[in-house]
Amino acid sequence: MKAVFQVFSFDLASKVLLGILGMLLIRYLPQAEYAAYTLALSLVAFSSQSLVASFNRIYIVAYQKLRLKNTEMAFLALQLLLIAGLILLGIPLSFSLGSLYWIIAALAAAYCLSEFSKTFFQQNLKFLTFSLIEFCRSLLFFCCTLLLIQLQKHELTAGAVLLIQTAALLGVSWWAIGKKLTNLQSAGFLEIARFSSEIIKGEYRYLFAYFFILGIFTQTDIFMIGILGDDSMLATYGSAFRYYSILSLALGSVHVVLLPMIQKASNDQELFEVFAKHKKMILMFIPAVLLAGWLAQWAIPFIDNGKYPGAVLSFRILCVSAIISFAFSPHVNLIMRFERFRFLFRLICMALALNVAINMLLIPEFGAAGVAFATLISAAAVTIPIYFRSKKLVAEHFSHS
Repeated sequence: MKAVFQVFSFDLASKVLLGILGMLLIRYLPQAEYAAYTLALSLVAFSSQSLVASFNRIYIVAYQKLRLKNTEMAFLALQLLLIAGLILLGIPLSFSLGSLYWIIAALAAAYCLSEFSKTFFQQNLKFLTFSLIEFCRSLLFFCCTLLLIQLQKHELTAGAVLLIQTAALLGVSWWAIGKKLTNLQSAGFLEIARFSSEIIKGEYRYLFAYFFILGIFTQTDIFMIGILGDDSMLATYGSAFRYYSILSLALGSVHVVLLPMIQKASNDQELFEVFAKHKKMILMFIPAVLLAGWLAQWAIPFIDNGKYPGAVLSFRILCVSAIISFAFSPHVNLIMRFERFRFLFRLICMALALNVAINMLLIPEFGAAGVAFATLISAAAVTIPIYFRSKKLVAEHFSHS
């Protein structure tokens, strides 16, 4: 599938840059600063992904039903207003995080704009522009942070790195979509109110709720180890998760391409072809992940100078999670096509409760490895039922066609 390969190639180049940068930060950031950096990224991911991912998926899934053409400014304004609300609700955190909290707030808003600029082109199947945005923002962040490391190698702070990331996201986003946004309708209150009303009153409220809980679910590991563990556990798991995120780029590339293609597929044969190609990708992905897990015993200590010995086991557990997610989670796009949003919402709520319970049980005894195992089990609890439900929906659809 040419589009998947294109997105994957640019995403790979982007994640290689971020991967190298992440390894440098593991090496040069003091343990306390790296723990703060890990927590900050988790807070950004929660505040932005829980809202941004929800809206951006709705933008693609409900583009026609919500009459979103030429009203993108209002759609974006609604996201920014909700993020501002989350920032205000989170102000008590500023007492413990200090000035870092407001840097996190700025990064969350920048991330919102950046992700919408990508989604705008994704919906129109312009995957080259989509990929260039991802690559350019990573390249800019990489180059500027390298310069910062060179200048402040022994005084590097999480706040300085996050500020550079914020500037990179804003700069590339405006370059990509700034002119297009200025040519669209202004963000009128009536349009914002219409979007809000249709999302709240219709079935899409379950889709929004699903992604909102998913945003919490994907960060539960960091939050739980931050509450029940210490800086050493948090930094160890954060480093293992950094390596795992490199593997996850393949899954992200598949989701980017499959969602709009499945939504726009005009017949059953096209759907079959999409998932047939996904099966071939699975056969290539599994050996690559197993090789990465085997090499970890030498590669990780070399990268971090032996600073996080527990990261090897945590990474290997996360490798199993990556395989399960790659094999089963893309079928969620089919669930969305058939608008089974309540099923997704109930499933993610149960998985979140399971995740919290397992973390509470395992973190005190096993630390970072316990968090990784909780992530594996809870991810499987989401993706495997999604796979079987999608197969059932396909069978029902074909039996009535």
